[in-house]
Amino acid sequence: MPEDNHFANGTTLSVLLGRTLLALSAATTAILFAWLLYYSSYGLEFSDEGLYLNSIANPFHYAINIPPTLFGFVYHWPYQWVGGDIAMLRRASVTITMTLGWSLSFLVIRRLWTVSWPHAAVLSAGHAAVLSAGIASLALADFHLWVLTPSYYTLTFQSLLMVMIGLLLADRAGRIHQVLGWILVGVGSWCCLMAKPTTAVATALVVMLYVVILRRKSLLPMLGAALVALALLIVTAYLIDGGITGLVARMVNSAEIEILLGAGHDVALMFRIDWLTTTRSQLTIAVLVAIALLLSILMGAAHKLIPSLALAAVLILTLAIALLGTDPISIKYTTLFLVPAFTCFGAMFYRDGLILRIQTSTSIALTLTFLILPHLFALGSNLNYWYVGSRAALFWMLAVLAFLSPFAQRGRSLATLLPLTVLAQLLTASVANSGLIKPRRQVNDVRAYSADTPLPGGKLVLSRPFHDYLTTARAQARAAGLEVGTPVVDLSGRSSGLLYALETRALGLPWLVGTYPGSTAALEEAWDLPWLRGYPGTNAVAVEALGLEKCADLAKAWILIEPDGPRHLDQVSVMASFGAGQAHYVAAAAFETPVNDGDFPNAYRQFLLKPVRPAVSAEQSCREAKRQRPHSQKWTQW
Repeated sequence: MPEDNHFANGTTLSVLLGRTLLALSAATTAILFAWLLYYSSYGLEFSDEGLYLNSIANPFHYAINIPPTLFGFVYHWPYQWVGGDIAMLRRASVTITMTLGWSLSFLVIRRLWTVSWPHAAVLSAGHAAVLSAGIASLALADFHLWVLTPSYYTLTFQSLLMVMIGLLLADRAGRIHQVLGWILVGVGSWCCLMAKPTTAVATALVVMLYVVILRRKSLLPMLGAALVALALLIVTAYLIDGGITGLVARMVNSAEIEILLGAGHDVALMFRIDWLTTTRSQLTIAVLVAIALLLSILMGAAHKLIPSLALAAVLILTLAIALLGTDPISIKYTTLFLVPAFTCFGAMFYRDGLILRIQTSTSIALTLTFLILPHLFALGSNLNYWYVGSRAALFWMLAVLAFLSPFAQRGRSLATLLPLTVLAQLLTASVANSGLIKPRRQVNDVRAYSADTPLPGGKLVLSRPFHDYLTTARAQARAAGLEVGTPVVDLSGRSSGLLYALETRALGLPWLVGTYPGSTAALEEAWDLPWLRGYPGTNAVAVEALGLEKCADLAKAWILIEPDGPRHLDQVSVMASFGAGQAHYVAAAAFETPVNDGDFPNAYRQFLLKPVRPAVSAEQSCREAKRQRPHSQKWTQW
């Protein structure tokens, strides 16, 4: 009798153990999800999240986008619907990601793993829902740096989930499923193009290969999906830039400016194979976890008690990590790939490679697709592809799910899926906990934050140093006469979040990225990128981006400077590009930046400079300065 039917009969000890573990797994998933939702109102990274918030709040203010992405337009309307509440926007993003991950995991299980449940359709659907939810919790690894504000990475991940959901729906019987599936493929492709064009192009090629190899008769529906994506793109182009020509010009100009930045986004550097850097401890952990997982799967019905107790212990450890913050294993991003890889490798030796001999074309295609999706997700990034791809680690786990699917034919669905689910939950808890303990460019331990800090549309709970920084900056800026909506040029190189908090308009770009002196060694050590030599073109990019602004706005703009800061822009050359100098401003406010446990362990003095020249004179100087820069005439919009 197959194991799952035996489980469904409800007459043995394995029934009680299985149901208890399923209930505990469901509770663990709910707690992990609620955990992320609760802490979504905690913390704020003032550089990257400042970029995301400025892009989302005011996407129509900018003629170019660095990086070349239109994610801000996609999230702009949800941002307005929640009234600019950052915490609510984050919760909505987490919920969408989790829902899409759950849907995809459920479809994979129903497609490949229900062979052994023919007599328990209702119960098996419930099992699939619980198990897929647990596996989908790994989608929350996307927030492992504790940067929860939706970004182009977030939209890219959500887009890939939509595309794969659409492909699996289109593979089901029934015209409604097929039509809905291909529409979802089209919508997902459009979202991916808005988020990360490089990933969108690569994903389109993968979808075509998948369809041509497995579903030759689906070429016409695939064309329909392409038309859906094209229609959405045309509508978007007219809403943003008045037509396709304007949108193409925006993306081309954005790409040229990004290359000028010198941050490693050149086409020649895009197609590369990065080294998977790891440590002995993480390699050991990955091997041991994979062995334990395989033993739990393969021990069989004769030894149900020991694996069940082990799984219960792992679930309890997962809950302890989430609720108490203790983490004895401390999973790193490399382990998110190594564990699935070692699991698949070990399974190939089961019964002389039986799992390879009984693979179906669908399971093989899905395994390979899921394996490469994280790299497609990372395509075009200037960071290590393994590091970036780990944010989409759910796909690696789904590759394992597809590769081990032949076990379903041998009546081992539950015995295989439950350990995979528990493993995904443990990895999720460990990775998310690492983000809470060491959030990017913030004070360590988000759980210890206690300062309620008002921000546009709502409030966040921040560390005391960041709260005091914002409170002081806001009080001094308002006292000096800085009004809501005032244009500001940020020459600190890293304070885009401050401009958002002050409710000003960041000129040039949502974040005028500053220099990265001395960062090469750290980048090489962390991400194995010896070609990344800092950002040599930051000042040139600032000049070009500000050249796109109207002189009327630059004439009345305030300036934020950080003279001794590690990433400040060159104040003299950038200001001279629009006809301004130090003598044309007065220091209206001064405050110190908060220290953190990441890139900025020291405090630096920042100044808000208020223009004192008559606006007419400043505007005239701006026009004259632009005339003297013939190289930038194609960018300038007066």
